[in-house]
Amino acid sequence: MKQILSSTFWHSFSIVYERVLHEKLSSDAKGFLNNIFYVGGGVAVSTVFSFLFNILSGRWLGPSLYGEYALVETVSMFLYIPMLMGFHASLVKYNAEKKNHERQQSIISTTYLLVSAFTVISVLIYLLFSSQISKTLSISEGLYYYSILYAVLYVVYTITTETLKSLHDLKKYSLIKPVFSILLLISFLYFMSIDFVSSKSMIFAMYIAYGVTGLILLYSLRKYFIFKLEKKWISQLTKYSFYAVMGGLSFVLYTNIDKILINKYMDIADVGIYRAYNYAFISIIQVLIITFGTVFFPYASMSNNKKMLFSKINKVIPYFILLGLPLAMISGFIVLLLYGNEYEFNMKLALLFGIAGLCIAIDNLYGQLMSSIGIKGIKIVSFAAVVMALTNTFLNMFLIPLMGIEGAVVATTVSFLVSISIMLSKRSYIYDSEGYDVGN
Repeated sequence: MKQILSSTFWHSFSIVYERVLHEKLSSDAKGFLNNIFYVGGGVAVSTVFSFLFNILSGRWLGPSLYGEYALVETVSMFLYIPMLMGFHASLVKYNAEKKNHERQQSIISTTYLLVSAFTVISVLIYLLFSSQISKTLSISEGLYYYSILYAVLYVVYTITTETLKSLHDLKKYSLIKPVFSILLLISFLYFMSIDFVSSKSMIFAMYIAYGVTGLILLYSLRKYFIFKLEKKWISQLTKYSFYAVMGGLSFVLYTNIDKILINKYMDIADVGIYRAYNYAFISIIQVLIITFGTVFFPYASMSNNKKMLFSKINKVIPYFILLGLPLAMISGFIVLLLYGNEYEFNMKLALLFGIAGLCIAIDNLYGQLMSSIGIKGIKIVSFAAVVMALTNTFLNMFLIPLMGIEGAVVATTVSFLVSISIMLSKRSYIYDSEGYDVGN
């Protein structure tokens, strides 16, 4: 029965595949899609628990406390960049290229030692200049200290999960995602059961989820740790990470500056409402991005035919837009209702968020393909990200005082369109990528 259902599914899917991409479903493509479905299963289960966490916390804590958590999360995203320094991106890029255990040991060990050093240095600087940094970011010193620990644990979680992707160990990746979300929800519900009604209940739940899953993965990856810095890989990883960190810093800026400025020009409750809308109307698209990207970037890094991948992305995008926007609007409306009466539905704001979500997804697709080329590609992605961050910051400063939350969403959409335009203008890099040395 299972075999019949599987055969029927793949037959039906191959028909759709051929009509959209105008080619037959190859065994290579089927293997790629199998990985997509496998990771998708793990992400789907994870999404259910993280969904409950966000809905219940936003509903029970209200916009102000929910906004406090959003502010801690936002600040931590700025603080983690100097700790990770983009090495997670170079780790996936080079580790995914060849399945050789000794090579993987060298890359992973060198990366982890470098990240550990940068994390320690960063934390010391953050503590030394705590007063100045917290004032600059418009956050109290108490919440700032919570942000530092949040950033450290996020680094541990990120580097370990990215290691799984670099090893093509998607089965373990798809299992750890639900573990994280289950721990997150259970921890939060425990704090609520003892009447710990505070933004700290969300923050501490995140600490537990990031910390426990990070430790589990560190233990499972122990055979790759040789605690030795390889000069060859220090040079190679650093070259790629230099551009990756530029793009990463820009990413953090344009995805978080809106909340910082909303808090500055408006109110912390508005930060909570903005986060609720962001989660409601972009989360379904983010799930698709995470699922696809987990499989696509390592796959694209190994592929010698990136022009073909570019062509396939171009063919899929129109269908993604036609189906994605209605899906985002319908699912977002339902999710926002679950947040409660304090989060009033605004059709115009919902539509703006839905369009922004599509722009984010399309930018991510082109960005991952361009990054898979190597240093030549990551330079373009980083440049696009810097321009996008500057555009987003300027527009937020101008539009938030003028339009409120809607201004922040418009700024996000325009800045992503700018980034997409830059990458498409450099599509010749993708056409000429065949024959590039993997280190280039």
